[in-house]
Parts: sequence; structure tokens; C-alpha cells
Amino acid sequence: MDQSITQLIGRIAIVGFGEVGPVFARALTVAGHQVSVFDIKLQDDATRATIVERARECGAQVAEDLATALCDAQLVFSAVTASQAEAVATASAEHLTAGQTFIDLNSVSPAVKLRNCKQIERHGADYVEAAVMAPVPPAGLRVPMLLGGRLAKQTEEILNGLGMRTEAVAQDIGLASAIMIKGMEALCVQSMLAAKQFDVDGRVLASLAASFPGVGWDAGYEAYLIGRVVEHGQRRSEEMREAALMLDGLGMSSALATAIADVQQELAARAAPLVEALDPKGSLPEWRRLLKPA
Repeated sequence: MDQSITQLIGRIAIVGFGEVGPVFARALTVAGHQVSVFDIKLQDDATRATIVERARECGAQVAEDLATALCDAQLVFSAVTASQAEAVATASAEHLTAGQTFIDLNSVSPAVKLRNCKQIERHGADYVEAAVMAPVPPAGLRVPMLLGGRLAKQTEEILNGLGMRTEAVAQDIGLASAIMIKGMEALCVQSMLAAKQFDVDGRVLASLAASFPGVGWDAGYEAYLIGRVVEHGQRRSEEMREAALMLDGLGMSSALATAIADVQQELAARAAPLVEALDPKGSLPEWRRLLKPA
């Protein structure tokens, strides 16, 4: 990390400490930055200890409330669920001022991103939308992201100086979010569920490996895709419902996006008891156990 960048960037805040937050926090603190984190789960006695311990392992400071987390933070990453993205932007706007940049990582529709932008800029802070283009684990801080907004280019330079991999693609809000592609996991879930019932899942995977060599269908790629739905299906279903709203706004059919959301939500709910029973550092059950008919 360039020492000049470390000195230039003040404290960094991360709102939301689920999948993305810990990965970013650990990388940024290792690089010498002060990171404060806040998550709504800190206000629940049942989940507070887990968030605090996770933040401590990442070297981040836990803020007791949103205002404390945002105070004097030059960069603010919002990494919450799609259903909470607008509420968090609205609440954050009350505590942000000129010189602070709110980076919206959440997978929501362009319309929501535009409303979030208006809320943040209302008090003089800057807003940049970010479209995360690949799974954060295992890429970590280097996960590809597209940026949009009036200060997208300047923010690209700052974030890439932090070791990130971003690209400014538009000054208008919403265009970066419109580029995202989602839904492959749900297709994999449905295909493997049907194939398993006929006991031909091995043949289906062999056929996919032959048709698309190099993807990893012969090396457990299906387990990776299904595992992501199991762990993050509820969040992903919310993101797909945002995509459905976008399609509705364009006058297009949202039936496929809605069906994908239903598949993601159903599998996540079905697998929840198995996931909750795991040791915190345990691995997911083999996917064929997860795809038993409900």
C-alpha cells in the first residue's frame, strides 16, 4: 500500500457486517486504515456478540450506533441487504456532511440507487453507486466493481489506490447497477434438484463439463453455486426482486426474475436448520443432502 494513500484517507466506515463487511474491514485494517463498523444486529442481544467478535478479528472498531460509525469517516461503504439499502441511505444522510463519500455496494434497482443518491446529497455529502460484479469471497478487496455517479472517476482513483479493482462507467446514477447479471445459482439449484431425483446428476455435470470446459463443472462448481444460495439465499432473493422491479419499470416481464427469487428464498429457508446447526467454522453439508424435496 502506498503510504501517501494511507495518510490521505482518513477513517473508513462500513455499514453492514455480513458477507462483504468483514472481508473489506480485514483488508483495510491490515493496510493501516482505521475502520469503524456498524450493523443493526449489534442491537440484538442474540447476535451482538457474534458481530463484536467478528469485528475484533478483523481489527475494526465497533460503533454503538450509526451516527458514531459515520462521524468523520471519509469513505462510507454501505453493504446491507437489498431490503434495507434505502432505509440505511436515508438514515445515514442525516449524519453525513460535505467531504464524506457514501459508496452504495447494495444490489438494488437503479430507481432505488437514484433515491439513495438524492438522500445522501441532500446534506452535502457525495454518493457513488457500486455494482459488485463477482462473489466477494475469494476475490476479497480485489473483487471487480463498476462505479457510477458524479464523482465516480475520482472515487475510482481513490479506491484503486486502496488496492481495490474498480472502474468508473457512468456519471448518471443507475447505469452501473443495470449491468449486473444474477440468477445462475438458482438455475443450478433447479437443474441439480431435478437431476438428482432421476439419479443422473453425475451425467448432467459431465455433460456441462464437456460443453463448457474450464468453468469447473467437473471440479465442484455446482457445489459452490448451490452453497452460495444456501448461505445467502435470502439476501439474493431480495436482490432478484429488485431486478424484477427494474424490469417492471421498463415495461418488461419480471416473471423469470421473480421465479429466481422464489427458488433462492425457498432453498435458503429449507437449509436454514442445517446451517444453524453448524459449528461457526464448520463447512456446509454436501449439496445432495440440501436438495432433498421439501
